[in-house]
Amino acid sequence: MRDRLRGMLGLDAIVPAVLIVAAVVMTLEPTVLGVAVSERQIVLAFFGFLGIDALIERTGRLHRIERHLDALAGRDARRATASEVLRARNSFDRMDVLTAQARRSVLIIGVNLEGALACIGELAALARSGGTVRLLAMDPDGIAIRPSAVMSGVDPALRRGKIIQNLALLRTELSARLEPGSLRRVSLLVTDRVLPLGAVGMDEGTPGGSLIIQHYLAGTSAGQAPMMWLHAGTDEPWYSRYIAQCEACLAGARQWHDARA
Repeated sequence: MRDRLRGMLGLDAIVPAVLIVAAVVMTLEPTVLGVAVSERQIVLAFFGFLGIDALIERTGRLHRIERHLDALAGRDARRATASEVLRARNSFDRMDVLTAQARRSVLIIGVNLEGALACIGELAALARSGGTVRLLAMDPDGIAIRPSAVMSGVDPALRRGKIIQNLALLRTELSARLEPGSLRRVSLLVTDRVLPLGAVGMDEGTPGGSLIIQHYLAGTSAGQAPMMWLHAGTDEPWYSRYIAQCEACLAGARQWHDARA
């Protein structure tokens, strides 16, 4: 309110009012101190007032821009807190809402791909429209299952069973929803390595892509581990670094084929 009142009483607001009053008075052919004011003098004075008004308005605008820039600079100089960078899982939208934003590709990396099950419809729609889907889980028959489960404090047999169950559900559901041509755009992969992170990428290979990262911590459940949302346009060099990390997880991965099926 104080700023608004100051703006109303500023020169850039007063001068236009003076112009109007002066123009009205001068149309009456006034006499100032006994001297008649000619029409030429009135016109010159009017244009002089216009010039003063334009100068004051420009100066005021420049000052306002300068104040805004100073405020933005002060905000940028403030150190970001951990809560602004690291986020909890429940602060994100559901997986189906997130992946529905993708137009070209989706990448999901996780120990058992629980998140991919929550957005099968969106993954199938993307593949049907010409997009690509890459899903990577830990190899349930690999040797990395045990150390990964021990690090997380999970029974290795339970982890193995959960991975097999989720992979089978994904294969069944995607095969039922997609024609063979569309299904070829979906890669259901497994890797025999301890995954250092989980990731959800939306259009991750494009300038407008984004990447949600979750580090796997020892003795900490996935629901309690911190997460980050990185964007290609604003979060370099970290965005490219985590994209490279995702590709490193994919290196050496194989298509999943359940020999028990």
